[in-house]
Parts: sequence; C-alpha cells; structure tokens
Amino acid sequence: MEGEPLPEARTLELRAGDRLLLCTDGLTDMLDDPGLRSILNEQPEPEAACRALIAAANEAGGADNITALVVSCAL
Repeated sequence: MEGEPLPEARTLELRAGDRLLLCTDGLTDMLDDPGLRSILNEQPEPEAACRALIAAANEAGGADNITALVVSCAL
C-alpha cells in the first residue's frame, strides 16, 4: 500500500432495526451490493448474516482475506 492511510468517519442517525455491515474489501470485491443486500435480508441474525456473507464470498472465489461484522441496532 502506497501513501499514508487516512481515516474516514461518518455520523449516522440509526433507528431500531437498522443494521450496519463493516467489512473488508475481501468481501466487497467478491460480492456486489445487490448480493450483499440479498444475504443481509435473508439472514436477520448478525452471526448468521456474517457466516452467509463469508461463505458467499468464498464461493465467489475468496481471493483475499474476508472479514464481516454485522451490528444490529436495538435502540
């Protein structure tokens, strides 16, 4: 990696039922946004969603390390 990495921060207003997906490019390079959305919609539990996302990325080639974290908001 060239250059100095720069952090990125955002403020989001979350509501009950919202979910956040934090992941590495090992996931997003293997699955497009509709594919990610489909799996997240099919898997309401965070752990099951992470497992399904990682499995799908591996099935698509798994060319890089894959990390996924799904956070459910229960405000």
